[in-house]
Amino acid sequence: MEEFFSSELPVTLGVNKKNELIRLSYEICRARKLTFSELTRQIDLENVMIGGKSGLFHRLKNVLMEIRYPSLTPQDEPRLLPIKIDRESEECGAWTGGLDPKKILIEKSVRGAEWTDNFVKKFLDVEIVEIKDITEGFKNVASTSHKNRYNLRRDHIFLTKTKSTFIKICPCTKGCRRCGYWILNVGFGCPMDCSYCYLQTYSNAPGIILPANIEDYYEHIESFDRKLKQKIRIGTGEFTDSLAFDEYTAYSTKLVPFFRNMKNLVLELKTKMDSIDNVLNAEPNDNVVISWSVNTEKMAQKYEKGAPKIKDRVEAALLAARRGYKIGFHFDPLIWYDGWKDEYKKSVEELFSFNEIRKNTVWISLGTLRYTPGLKQTAEKRFSDNIMFYQGEFFAESFGKMRYKKNARIDMYNKMISWIRSCNVDAWIYLCMEPEDVWRKTSLSKKDYSFRSL
Repeated sequence: MEEFFSSELPVTLGVNKKNELIRLSYEICRARKLTFSELTRQIDLENVMIGGKSGLFHRLKNVLMEIRYPSLTPQDEPRLLPIKIDRESEECGAWTGGLDPKKILIEKSVRGAEWTDNFVKKFLDVEIVEIKDITEGFKNVASTSHKNRYNLRRDHIFLTKTKSTFIKICPCTKGCRRCGYWILNVGFGCPMDCSYCYLQTYSNAPGIILPANIEDYYEHIESFDRKLKQKIRIGTGEFTDSLAFDEYTAYSTKLVPFFRNMKNLVLELKTKMDSIDNVLNAEPNDNVVISWSVNTEKMAQKYEKGAPKIKDRVEAALLAARRGYKIGFHFDPLIWYDGWKDEYKKSVEELFSFNEIRKNTVWISLGTLRYTPGLKQTAEKRFSDNIMFYQGEFFAESFGKMRYKKNARIDMYNKMISWIRSCNVDAWIYLCMEPEDVWRKTSLSKKDYSFRSL
């Protein structure tokens, strides 16, 4: 494509114009499984060029835009950013479960802590490096490109002492309705590689960060709980998967029993994991909810590299429900693709075909695929078989993220709500990262607009 737009057209294009045509052509070809030659025949390129050099760029761009964005209006902004795929670099390797770090870097302040010793005992042959603080630790890791640093993050584990930001409010996108969620900041970094994950661009850490002073969280949690006048949710799954490292950290063995005594705080452990032995061995209580991120099997297999299969996550949820836990599910992101209606409907029906899951599910979140423009470029570098950003039309909204049009999102939400409710699931359904007007145009009831006490 680049060669064609650089030398085969009868006009010389500037860098930006050439990049726009390449971007449009690339996305159309990927989404429709066309070669570039097939695309040029499909748009009848020779006929487009008959009009001469004058205005050729705009004619060609308009033809491609009509194919890529058939519902485009003058108010829509598709943002045609350059493609920055490094053809020589390798795709990230898939996580196969478990931790196998090359180096564990430990802050001096937690070097002799009991939790630290227990963690390190699980990695007897791994190099241990004592560091003054996390900043020094980052310098200890070889500098490389952002993409490679993220790909290699599982090679380095940082054991630190958290001193602040124990608890923070969920950073809801500006202009969106808040669902009242709070974050218990226990760790940073996820071993799985989901194509849509915001951590790919958000994280600058050259490794996984785990706090060694989990007991120090207790007084902050208790103090926060005392200040509350009503039930709210707090979770550990914003910057990491809540249970991905639990085999090594055993955080759940401390947090699950601790939250039993909370008056207003409800802890959510949000995960994609199917191995939840520590949770199953703990005694359930009404202040703890175990939740799973789910999708259609097709989307999970294609875009959630290294994550357990959907059927295995559902099996884990079933075990948790049978153990007596309240459970939740997050259909986020909902991805538009040919056949999405049938497959999401099937996923909902299969999920709630189990009586224990229907009975114990307390909340379900829905959120459609959204991304920052930079995330799309990063994912293109890291995943070769990634077409989710090319199926469906994405436009910039006022708060900066690229999203499906509102009417398309509302249609997806209404269908999901209908399928869920048809399974007689009396759970709280809410939307993630959506403005007020989208909430009101869905079939959600007024009682779904805020957290329902368990």
